[in-house]
Amino acid sequence: LHPDKVFVKTLASGVDFLGWVHFMDHKILRAATRKRMIKKIEENPVPATLNSYLGLMKHGNTEKIRVLI
Repeated sequence: LHPDKVFVKTLASGVDFLGWVHFMDHKILRAATRKRMIKKIEENPVPATLNSYLGLMKHGNTEKIRVLI
C-alpha cells in the first residue's frame, strides 16, 4: 500500500465520499460542497439551480441549510 494514499481513521470521524460525509447512522453535506452551493445560489438565484440543490439535500441531514436557503 502506498503510504501517501492510504490512511487510517475511525468510523466516528465519517467517510468523505461524493460530496457527503457519511457516518454510521446519518450523512451530512461536505463543507466545501455547502460553501460552493451557497456561493452559486447567491450569485445567480435561478429557480432550477435552487430546486436541484434542494433535491440533493433531501438525501442527508440538511435541515438547517434548507431553512437558510
